[in-house]
Amino acid sequence: MLNQLSIKEQETDPSRVDRSGTPSTVIEAVVETLVSRARAAQRRFEGWSEERVDRLLGGLAAVVAGDAYSLATATVAETGMGNVRDKADKIAAASIGVYAQMAGQIGYGEIGFDSERQVAEIASPMGVIVGLLPATHPVATFIFKVLIALKGRNAIILSPSRRAQQVSECLGRLIQEELRAAGAPIDLVQWLGFGSSRETTSALMCHRHVALVLATGGRAMVSAAYRSGTPAIGVGPGNAPALIAADADLQRAARSVVLSKSFDNGLICGAENHLVVEASVRERLIDELKENGAAVLTEAESARFREAAVSPETHRLFSHLVGQDAEMLASLAQIERPYGIRLLVIPADVVDSSNYLAAEKLAPVVSVYSVADVDEGLQVCAALLDVEGMGHTAVIHTHSGGHVKRFATTMPVSRILVNTPATQGVLGLTTGLVPSMTLGCGTWGGTSTTNSVSYRDLLNIKRIAYHAREQGR
Repeated sequence: MLNQLSIKEQETDPSRVDRSGTPSTVIEAVVETLVSRARAAQRRFEGWSEERVDRLLGGLAAVVAGDAYSLATATVAETGMGNVRDKADKIAAASIGVYAQMAGQIGYGEIGFDSERQVAEIASPMGVIVGLLPATHPVATFIFKVLIALKGRNAIILSPSRRAQQVSECLGRLIQEELRAAGAPIDLVQWLGFGSSRETTSALMCHRHVALVLATGGRAMVSAAYRSGTPAIGVGPGNAPALIAADADLQRAARSVVLSKSFDNGLICGAENHLVVEASVRERLIDELKENGAAVLTEAESARFREAAVSPETHRLFSHLVGQDAEMLASLAQIERPYGIRLLVIPADVVDSSNYLAAEKLAPVVSVYSVADVDEGLQVCAALLDVEGMGHTAVIHTHSGGHVKRFATTMPVSRILVNTPATQGVLGLTTGLVPSMTLGCGTWGGTSTTNSVSYRDLLNIKRIAYHAREQGR
C-alpha cells in the first residue's frame, strides 16, 4: 500500500532534491500515486447509500473509540504532551460523538427544498481532501477528519505531524482494516508515512486534483495551506479570555475554569487563557479556584515561574513544557501547595505581546486580571484577543442577559461561551455547538469560516431554481 511506501525505494534523480535530500521526482511520483488512488476510490464510493455510509462511519467510530485508551497511551508516549485519560475521552468524543451528530443526516443528493422559493439544494462531494494534522491532537483530529470527509463521499489524504508519526500509522492501519471489512475502498483514507517531508505535503496541497486543504495546526501550517493555491479551510490560535462578572456563580465559574484548562494539560486551543474578573469579587473567585485545586501564585512565585518556564527570546513557554501537567510546571519554580495542583493562576496587569501572560498558553496556566467593572472587562478582553486569538473563542460567566449581549457584540470571535467550561463547550460536550476538532476563526483570525467545521463544510452544494410560476415538484 502506498502509505507504507518508503520514498527512498523510488527511482531517484540526484540532480533535483528537496531540503530533506529527497529528489523532487520522487515526491512528484508519490503524490501522483496518492491522489490517483484517492480519486479512483472516491468515484467508487460516491454512489453509496446514506444508510450504508452511516454503517461504515459507525463502525469506524466504534473501532477507534474502543481503542481510545491504547491510542491515547501511544500518543502521550510519542509526543510527550497531554495525559492519557483526557486524550482517551477526546478521542471518544471525536469518534463516537462526531458520528452521533452526523448519523441520519444527508451528505449526498437533495439536502433541502424551499417550497416557497422553489429552490432545491443538492449536495455533491468535493473529491479529494488533504487533511493537515497537529501534534497536540493527532488521533482525535485524524478520525474526526476521516468521518466528516467520508460523510460527504470524499476521499482524504492525511499529513500527520512528524511528532506523531507512529501513532498516526497505527490509526491509519486500524481505519483501513475497518474500510476493508465494510467493503469500502481502502484508498479512501491514506496518509503520508515515515520518510515524508514538508515538501511532500506542499506538493500534495498544490496538486491539481486536490479539491480542498483542511488545515488544523499552528499558524505556519495554516498559512502554507492558504498559500497553496488550493481552496482551504484553516484555523487560528486560541487565547480565550473569560470575563467573570460580579453577578456570576463564582463556585461554578471556578470549577469550570479548572476542569477546562487542566483537561489534557491545557492543549485545547479553545480553553480559557485569561480570567478577567470584577475586582469586587476577585478574592472570592480566588478562594473558589483554590478549593478546586488551583495554585494562585504570589509575586515571588510568579517571578520564579517566569525564570524557569518562559523563553526570553519568544516570550512564550519553552516548547518542551507545552502540554505538561500543573504539578510538573509548579515543581520547576519550587511552588508547593498542601493539595494536588491542577492549574497555575498567575496575577497579571499588563496586556502586551511581550508579556507571555497575555498570549496563548498550551499548558494548565492562566492569567488573572482585575477590572473595575464590566465596561473595563470588555476592553481588557478585546485587548487580549488583539494580542492573539482573534476570531476564536471568548467566555463569559454572568446571570445578566444584557452582559451576554454586550459581550457577544463586542468580542471579535466566532464562539461565545456562556457559563460553561470552555474546552468542553467548544467541543460541543456541554453546549449545542457542532462537535468539531477544527474551529474556524473567520476573517478576524485570517481564516475562511467562522464555523466549527463539519461534514457540511466539505460539500459542494448545487441549487436548482425553478421558474416562480412553475411548481417544479
